[in-house]
Parts: sequence; C-alpha cells; structure tokens
Amino acid sequence: MASRRQPDDVVPPRRVKLRKSATPEDMADAGLRRAAGQTMRCEWAQRNPDLTIYHDEFWGERPADDREYFERMMLEIFHAGLSWTLIWNKRESLRRAYDTFDIEAVASYGPAEVTRLMNDPKVVRSAKKIDAAIANARTVLELQAEHGDLATFLRQLPDDAEDKIKVLRKTFAFMGPGVARGFLEATGLIPVPHHPYCFKAVNVG
Repeated sequence: MASRRQPDDVVPPRRVKLRKSATPEDMADAGLRRAAGQTMRCEWAQRNPDLTIYHDEFWGERPADDREYFERMMLEIFHAGLSWTLIWNKRESLRRAYDTFDIEAVASYGPAEVTRLMNDPKVVRSAKKIDAAIANARTVLELQAEHGDLATFLRQLPDDAEDKIKVLRKTFAFMGPGVARGFLEATGLIPVPHHPYCFKAVNVG
C-alpha cells in the first residue's frame, strides 16, 4: 500500500473537537433563541447551513445500508486530526473519489488507485487513511460473508459503549477510541450527546 508521507499524515494526539459539550454561554444564547421562537439545536450546528443539515438529518440516525455505514466510518476516520467542517464540506468529493464508497470497489483498490487518491487535492491525502479505507472495505466484505451484512455485526456489539469501542478497535484499521466513538455516535449505535436544549435531545437514550 501507500508509503509516502503527506502533510495530512501528521495527526495530532487529540481529535479536533467540533461537537463539543454545551457551555454556560451556549445555554444563555439558547434562551435568547428560544424566546425568539427559533428551532433549538446544538450550538455547533448553528454555524452554517451544511452543519445544520448534518445535525438534523444524519448525526445519530441509523444508516440505510452497509454502504452508508462504511461511508460514515470513513468520514470519521478522515476527520481524525482535522476539522469536521472540512470533512463534511469534502463529502461529495470524497464520494466521487471513492466510488460512492462502494465497498467492493474500494476493497479492490491497488497501487494505481492509491496514487490517484494521493494526488487528488479534493480529498484527504493521507497514506494511512487511504490504506485504512481499503483495509476496512476488505474487512467489511469478510464481516458480510460471516454475518450477512455489516449492520448485523454492529447490532451484535456488546451493550456497553466502551466494550463496543474495544471491538471496533480490534476489527478495523485506523480506529482509535475517538474515531470509534464518533462512528458509534454518528450511526446512532450509542446515545448522541445533543445539548440539553436541542430539539433532538429527546431522541437520546
């Protein structure tokens, strides 16, 4: 697989956090927005329309199929060390570059596809993350053969969130604890930490 290092390979030790907990300032602002009759959302989801769409329609919602599970997994991996806003804004470019995250297609990638992705300025040009996409697509195919589909494997994970994270870390590449938790939250497999005033907070649990 790829061996060249690019700037995106330098991943800080901590995940860049966008979906942060509510602060006292957020709570005060929420009171003003509620009084103005606005729909209440997590503070970070107010920053631009794209984040609002992600928050309202995707975050914490179960994917429709294995392809979508795989896509969300890879978006969380691409997110590691980078801004979520950056990754979400690149999602259409990433879909085009990775064959709409078709699992069989990505699993078949070889040196030519790796070189193409490393030279594409519209995606995350990290050798480690590109390698992870290919390795994880192949792992998903193995899980599909064993369990019928990826969704079934994920539904059979232990009940405890930390135990879920341990299994994911053993199973998939580039799956640190932050990435694993982000994937579980993004797919609704563990409760999503909406701010307490958010209209979707009632769906947590």
